[in-house]
Amino acid sequence: MSQPILIGITGNIGSGKTTFCNLLEEHGFKVIYADEIAQQQLNQPDTLKTLIKRWGKGIVKNGQPQRDKIAEIVFNNKSELDFLNSIVHPKTLSALQQIVDNSTEKYLFFEIPLLFEAGLELCFDYIILIRAPREVRINRLLQKGKETREQIEARINAQIDDQDKIPLCDLVIDNSKDLIELNNQLNSLLSTLKDIKPKEKIPFSL
Repeated sequence: MSQPILIGITGNIGSGKTTFCNLLEEHGFKVIYADEIAQQQLNQPDTLKTLIKRWGKGIVKNGQPQRDKIAEIVFNNKSELDFLNSIVHPKTLSALQQIVDNSTEKYLFFEIPLLFEAGLELCFDYIILIRAPREVRINRLLQKGKETREQIEARINAQIDDQDKIPLCDLVIDNSKDLIELNNQLNSLLSTLKDIKPKEKIPFSL
């Protein structure tokens, strides 16, 4: 059985990756959300046991990880973030590989916000970057009302800039306008989907 064509979708916060992926799903395509897979790994009892041993029982409530408390611990603390990633990332990559190995889809799309930051660019046949101007992204996130401008800018500054990602991508989607324009660009992609050829890839996990 041949493996599906693997298409990575990435973009910095506020760019509209999830909106684009939702449109793909409306067209009947399978989209894997890496953050959801990572959350599933974080919820596993053995993962929580390891984190509690390091950070204490306060990070868990009713058997569920308290993401806000974990975020407080790892934010601006590289050693603790590295520790968390060393536990969750291998499990996440293994789960992603299992999805690929068991898939019967012709095309599999993956929404991975930190695709380049995680060094996963060689795992895909085709990579799409969703982008929008910085101020547009900041305003979108401010409208959600969950973070201050300072918090949003700190998160943006922690990600690789779009200009550095563009040369590494096969397609750049400009999501600075409305949903109609985004859908038009999606339809343009779908019309050329058959032209995407498999590349020599490395697996997410052995």
